[in-house]
Amino acid sequence: MSRSRHDAKAARYVTGRMVAGRDPVRAERAWGAVVGDLTADSDERRVFSSEFLSDASDEQIARVVADVGVADLWVAVTLRPLARILSSQYQQGLQRQSPHRYDDWLRMVLADDTSAPEPREFWTRHRHDELVRRWAAHVGADRVVVVVLDSADHRFLPHTFERLLGLRPETLAGQDARENRSLTADEAELLRRFNVDFAALGLGPDHYVRLFRHLKDHVKEREPAPGEPGLVTPDWAVARANAIGREMAEAIRALGVPVYGDLDAIAATGLAGVASTPEPPAAIDAGVAAWFGAGLALAAERLARTTAPPPEPEQAPRRRFSRRA
Repeated sequence: MSRSRHDAKAARYVTGRMVAGRDPVRAERAWGAVVGDLTADSDERRVFSSEFLSDASDEQIARVVADVGVADLWVAVTLRPLARILSSQYQQGLQRQSPHRYDDWLRMVLADDTSAPEPREFWTRHRHDELVRRWAAHVGADRVVVVVLDSADHRFLPHTFERLLGLRPETLAGQDARENRSLTADEAELLRRFNVDFAALGLGPDHYVRLFRHLKDHVKEREPAPGEPGLVTPDWAVARANAIGREMAEAIRALGVPVYGDLDAIAATGLAGVASTPEPPAAIDAGVAAWFGAGLALAAERLARTTAPPPEPEQAPRRRFSRRA
C-alpha cells in the first residue's frame, strides 16, 4: 500500500514522532492518503505496516481507529525476544544522536525507574503486553493477532502472513528479503563519539537528521572483516530481559488474543557467557574511520546539492556597440 518499502511519514505523523526538519504538512497529507486508500470502497486486501504504530498512545490509537474505521480492521503485532532487541535498539538510538555507551544504556533501560525519555520511549514500544492491550482496547482482543518470530525459521513470518492474508503459498516467502545488518563494535563506538563531538560543537538536531539521512546507507554498505566483533549483551541484561519477557508472555495470554508461534520464545534467549559489557574499543580501526569519513564527505556533498539555492537565470549577453567617427 506504498510506493516505497516503508512510508514512515504517515505513521510518524499520526503517532507524533515527526523527525526534526521534516515538513508536517506533507506528513499530514501522507496520512490522509493512507486513510483514503484504506477506506476506499474495494474488495482488495489492504495492509499498512509501520514500526512507528507501536509508539501510539491510547489517544493516538483512538484517532487511527476513528479515521480508518473498525468494521473490518485487524491489527497484527510481530514480536521478537526482548533480549535480542536490546543491541539493535541501542544502535537505532545511536543513529538518532544518542551519546550513551552500551553498558550505560542497558542499565538505564533495564532499571526500575524508566521515567527518563530514552527508556520511556523504549518501553512504550517494547513493553509488548501493554502494546497489545492498547490496540485490543480499541479494536477488540479477537482482532489483534500476535505473531512471534522464529529465529530458527526465517520463512515462518512470511508464511504466517500468507495464511493471514489468504495469499498463495510462497507469495511472500519467495521474495528476497533485504538484510539490515548490525553495526560492529568499532562502528558503534565511532558513531557514539561522533554524536558526542557533534553536540559539543553546538550543531542542532535538524542538521544531524539531514546529514545522517545521507550517511546511514553508506555506513551499512561497508563489509565488515571476517570475525570483526559486534556488540555483546551481557548475561545480567539477558537474564533481566528474559524475566520481563516471561511477565509479558503471561499478560498477553491473559488478554486472550490469537497467537501464532511460541509465545514463550520472547523470554527464552540463551546467555551470552559474558558477565559484564565489554569495554568499547579504545582505538578505532583505520579502515572503519576512513569509510566513515568518506561517508561524511559524500553526505555533505549531497546535502549541499539538495539545499543549494536555485541557479540564477541566465542573462542574455550585453551587445557592445562602437561609434565610429
